[in-house]
Order: sequence, then structure tokens, then C-alpha cells
Amino acid sequence: MPTTFTADAGRQGNEISPLWFGHNLEHTRSCVWQGLSAQLIRNRKFAGLPQRDGAARDWYALGPAESWRLLEATWAWNGTEGEAYTTHFHPRVGPPGQRQRVESFRSGAPCGIGQRGIVLIGGRAYEGRVVLRADRDLAVRVTVSAAEAEVARVTARPGSWTEAAFRFAAARTESDARLEITFDGPGALFVGAVSLLPADHYLGMRRDVIELLKEISVPILRWPGGNFAGDYHWQDGLLPVDQRAPLPSTPETLPHTNGFDFHEIGTNEFIALCRELGAEPFITINMGLEGPDEAAAWVEYCNGGPDTKWGKVRAERGHPEPYNVKYWTLGNEMGYSHMKGPNTPGGYTEMAVACARAMRQVDPSLHLTASTGWSKEWYEGVLAAEEDYFDGISAHIYYRLVKDFGGEEGRREFRRLVTAPPGDFRSSNLVNGQQGDRRLTVRDIRDLVSARPRGRKDIGIAFDEWNVWYAWYRRPGVVEGIHGAVMLNVLCREAGNLGVNIGAFFEPVNEGAILVEPDSARLTPLGRVMALFRPHQGGRLVPVSPSPSAGDLDVAASFSAAKGELTVTLVNQSPDESREAEIAVARAAPVGEARGVLLSSSGFQPGSDFQENSMEVRRRGSSALVVSLPKHSVARVQVACRS
Repeated sequence: MPTTFTADAGRQGNEISPLWFGHNLEHTRSCVWQGLSAQLIRNRKFAGLPQRDGAARDWYALGPAESWRLLEATWAWNGTEGEAYTTHFHPRVGPPGQRQRVESFRSGAPCGIGQRGIVLIGGRAYEGRVVLRADRDLAVRVTVSAAEAEVARVTARPGSWTEAAFRFAAARTESDARLEITFDGPGALFVGAVSLLPADHYLGMRRDVIELLKEISVPILRWPGGNFAGDYHWQDGLLPVDQRAPLPSTPETLPHTNGFDFHEIGTNEFIALCRELGAEPFITINMGLEGPDEAAAWVEYCNGGPDTKWGKVRAERGHPEPYNVKYWTLGNEMGYSHMKGPNTPGGYTEMAVACARAMRQVDPSLHLTASTGWSKEWYEGVLAAEEDYFDGISAHIYYRLVKDFGGEEGRREFRRLVTAPPGDFRSSNLVNGQQGDRRLTVRDIRDLVSARPRGRKDIGIAFDEWNVWYAWYRRPGVVEGIHGAVMLNVLCREAGNLGVNIGAFFEPVNEGAILVEPDSARLTPLGRVMALFRPHQGGRLVPVSPSPSAGDLDVAASFSAAKGELTVTLVNQSPDESREAEIAVARAAPVGEARGVLLSSSGFQPGSDFQENSMEVRRRGSSALVVSLPKHSVARVQVACRS
């Protein structure tokens, strides 16, 4: 027997805001490096400590025994130190800007550095740059193993840096290609930076990844973090990309690049990406290191006219029109001890109020979000502020992955994960004014906002991080896809009632929704789900009864007045049983043929994937639609309706 739901198309609710379907772009792990970034050279600015032969990490030495290598500090390789607005020194890892010195004492012997393990695709065009200086005129060769000949010959000279660009097409595919920079001694060569990109890159970013971000839809994009926001200095990103010093961060945040971000994406690149995606920028300021003046300067750089101090700097970099960034966050997870800066409600509020005042003096129209914490006491302390300095308060929720994928225990773990989102949105965990056994839910946070002792009671909730824990250290599978589908259904149904104004998944690139390989990129099961849910955005919520999350089926419905179309998304949460659903459309008549799309799979083990197919939608009477959903599957049904 089918489970029957009634979708009352004549009693439409709130708009399903596109801003609930946002994403994060944090410089973590392989989200940028080997993810969104198109850069192919590792440690291209020679950060960190040298190897025992004097070469920077990820580089190897070339040349006779009568030669040596050394990493030397330089605050800006082009000698324009005064142009760098800030430079930050980390005592454990050395200065952020370094150059590789290669010196040969033997006449006529080739000497230099190289890097291997570069993936190049036969027939594809590439473009690169090298930045060089020498103690005398030196003829420098740049070779790439997958090219038929030298890709560049450059004369490096003393006194000033030479930036040389080159371009070539790979003659064959190589997964272990080598790039080498050599000269004939004697002499000393200094290498400031090396770059190698596919020629079709978009401001240093991979176009195939950008197209997949468009496919899943990114209405709002939060950047630069996340935890990385606590290490980020926005003014360091104002120089040309090769001149930006690498940014040291925590090993937990950037383990894949030895604790450094190579600053491929700054404010200008981020805004350009947002415009390419059609996304609202959502910027997180560094509460621990910047303070009110730098926060206000960042707002002025983004939103000030070209006659203002920082607006003029932006205009000089080719962007005369203001970026008009509306959404800002006052730090990230400041209620946790892992972030630098004030971690108590009182200390945080004092700093956040000062930043908010300074930022709104530049632009009074800003929408500001206060940082999240883990405890009831954090939210109560922040909400007790006498001044309404923020429009939203952040909430982050992560879910533990199943422990076992086999047998009865695996099925129980599957159910635990995929049925978690409704409880964390609706069930109250506050007992007698104390936090219960589980973390605060979105409902709990809404109750705390409603009980705010002074000021506005309509403060919104920015649900700006959610995911399954450690999505960044495994290949995603169907279990995350089912979990994400239920979460998106819950957002459609509950976010309006609970005053959620922003939602942002953490994070799509290589951490849940898009899997990037050296020569390709594809949507994961969760990415497929996100693309499937796009038609809900901007529609009006259609109430579904009885409970749309009863039993194994989870349902959400919306109506688009512009298209005259009802959209229903259904999730079968059962790990081993198919289910049939009947959708009775009330106070509207379905007309024409209903369209169905099904995401299904044979299993939910790690690495499993959805198959996407059209789905039969049967009619029962004049107003009912019937669909069959295999075990652990997701479906979307769309049909034109006439009232």
C-alpha cells in the first residue's frame, strides 16, 4: 500500500529562499589546492623549511656536486616591499616570502631545480610563468617532459626580477610529468615564483569545477572560512598573484600543502567567482587579528566609491564599480577555543560591537552575522548585548558518519544518519534551562532568540555550516546523498518558520559535493541531490500532510507561480525496502504530463554512486500522482497545476 500525502497547493506558505541553499569556500585541505585552483605546481613560492639538499619542499636538485641551494627570505620578490600592505611573519615557519637560490661553481655544467608528479593531458594547452633574477646574465631553460622542446629560454639578469611567460601544448598525457629550470654555470640563479596552469583557466581557477558549482547552484558563498578566516589577512591579497606571500595556517586546516595557502584567491578573485556563479558574497572577517579598523577598511575596499581611500585602491586594480557586498560574518566559531581572539561571550561581544560600528559607518546597509558557539551560555551571552549590532547569529551542525556499512549494525547506522536532520531542527534539547545530552538544535537557538532580554526578537539564524563529519577525508557515497536530501527537505519545510535567513553547506569542492581529480571533476551523490533540488529555490512552500517525515518517506513541496508548476522531492530513507508514495494535490488540478527524476543505487557503501534516470509518474484519479522509490533513493516530481 502506498503512503498517501496531501499537498495543499491552495495554501501556500513562505518563500523557499535561495539563500538557504548556499555554500562555503574555505581554503582547507584540497578545496582550493587540487580543487578549485587550476594551479599545477606544488609549493610554487618556496614556502617553509628547506630539505637537506637546500631545495624547497616538493622540489628536487639538479646539477653537479660543485653546486648548492638555499632558501632566502625576501618580503616581496619584485623588490616593491612598500606595495605590500601587510606582511606577516610566523616564527615557526619563517618569513612568508622566500626565493630559491641555486648556485653553480662549475663552468658549463647544467644546474637548477625541478618538480615531478605533474599531471598533463595530451593535446591540452598550458601556460606558465617563471620569475627569475641572477648575479650575472644567465641563459635559463624551462623544460617540461610532456612537451616536444624547451618551453622557454629566459635571460635572468642582476638587479631586477624578470617575469617570463610561456605557453605550450602537451604532446602526450603524463601523470608524472617534470618541469625543470636549469642554467649552465658558473653563476647564482634566484627563483621567486613558478606557475603552470591549463590555458583555459578562469583567474587561476578550474573551469570544469566552476561549471559543476553552477550545476548544483550557489546562491550565496561564504569565504574565506571557516577556521581559515582566523589566519587570513585580506590586505595581503592586493598584490598580483605571484607577489602574494604564502599564508601560514594550522596543519589541521591545510595538511595537504604543509600548512600554507599560496594565496591564489584574494578578494578580487572571490568577487569575480561570485559574479560568475550568480552568488551573493558572504565574507567572514578575522576577529582575532584584524579588529575594527581593518574590518572597516575591508568593507570600504568592497563597497566604497572610487573617491574613498580603499575604494581608490580597488579602482586602481581595475574595479572602479563597488562590489556592494551585503553579507558579512563577525568571525567564525569564536565560541570555541580553537579560534584566535576573544572566546567568551562578553569578550567577543565587546569586539564584535566595535567591528560592527566601524563597518556600518562605512556602509549602514550591511547584514551582519554573529559567530556561533557550542553552548546555551554562549548564545545567551551574545544575545544579551544591549546593542542590535547583528542581524543573524550563526549555527553549525555536523553529523557523524556511519561506523559500519555491513549487516544489521550498518542498517541501524544508516538510519541514524539519514534521519538526524529533522530532530536537530525541531526537537528541543533544553531541559529545565540546561543543555540536554545533545547539541543545541535550530529550534533551541530560535527559542533563545525569542527569550532575548532586550533588543530585536527577529534576529535570524545563519545555518552556515552543515555536513557529515570528515567528509574531507574520504570518498563520498550514497549515505551522504540521502542525508543531504533529507536536510534540504527539512530546510524547505522548517527554515521559514524558524527564521533561518542563510544556509551554507560546508563545503562542496572535495569535501562532499564535487570530487576533483587531476584530469576531471564530477558531482558526488550529494552533488547530484543538490542539483536535483534547484527548482525549489524561490518557490512558495506547499504544506504536506500528514507529517512529511513519517515512516521511511521524507517529502517537501513547493509551487512556482512564474512556471505554474508544483515540485515535490521525496526521499526513501529505508536501507533495504522500496516504498510507494501517493501525492494528492489539493485545491489545484495537475495538468499535462508529470515529469519524474530518480536517483537510485544498488548500495550505500563508501564510494557508491547514484544513477540518474527518468521515473514513471502514474496518475490516480484527477489529482493524485503515484511514484515508486527503490531503497535509499531520492526523487523529484514536477507537474503543471491549475487552480
